[in-house]
Amino acid sequence: MKSIYTLLIFTLCANAVFAQNEDYYNPVTAPVKESYEPVTPQVNTFKTNRQKAIFAKYSTEKIRNRWYIGFDGFVGTDKSILTNNLQGLIDTKSASRSGYGASIGWVNQEKWGLELEYARSPIHNTLIINNANPLEYKMDNDKNNIAIRVKRRILFGKSNSSVRRSAFWIGAGAGIVPNSGKQKDFMEFEGYLRRTRLTSDTLYLSSNTRTNTKITGFADASAEYVIKVAKAFDLSFYARKRWGLGNSLSTDLDYYVNKVQTQTATIKADGSGWAVGISLRYMLFIGHDEGGKHELE
Repeated sequence: MKSIYTLLIFTLCANAVFAQNEDYYNPVTAPVKESYEPVTPQVNTFKTNRQKAIFAKYSTEKIRNRWYIGFDGFVGTDKSILTNNLQGLIDTKSASRSGYGASIGWVNQEKWGLELEYARSPIHNTLIINNANPLEYKMDNDKNNIAIRVKRRILFGKSNSSVRRSAFWIGAGAGIVPNSGKQKDFMEFEGYLRRTRLTSDTLYLSSNTRTNTKITGFADASAEYVIKVAKAFDLSFYARKRWGLGNSLSTDLDYYVNKVQTQTATIKADGSGWAVGISLRYMLFIGHDEGGKHELE
């Protein structure tokens, strides 16, 4: 009887095991959702929109007036005039020059400008003595120049002309050249000219260079392209034509043959010439149409 109960229990347990699903231990491969849509993160655009708003503000706001200071560097030429070449013995030519300066300017409604400039730039006399190996000497004045200029912006039909932006400007001005009246250079040259096998002439040439005892002047015209590189800075590329009004520098030449003065000549320079340069300008302050001063950061 005990064996029959044991067999019956064994049979019931075996039926329960085989009655389970054959896939009971297989992994589930069906997706949780038939369609999965990724969630897009929300981006905070406050900072980007604020930057765009600031850029739009400063690129379109109208300017009532502004003041600036500028620092210039330039290169150019100036010419001198020779009254007598002493029968081909001497000559002159245009000289290259370089200089630097500082300026202060005022601009009204981005249309008209007024600028005051001080520049250190020489006016030259060039003396050339012709021979087998020509000799060249360059003399210059006191190098002081003070100019005032009026400028006008070229609008090309653009609206919002009071908005500060990169633009072309043209200008005209006048200035003075303070002269000390001092002697700048004195030179002497001596040579010989053979007439026959037994005789020769002694040649002597003196050169005395002085600045004018009075103030001289000049007028100029300019064209420039001004680039707005930052809220507080502009960069200007310009070309300028200058006309001298009065000789700032004179070189008197005396020519002697056998200790007898035979001819004289003079080289004069008034500063006429061309120049090209670059100017970096810093805005001291900017006044807007809304009133008040704009604080530069």
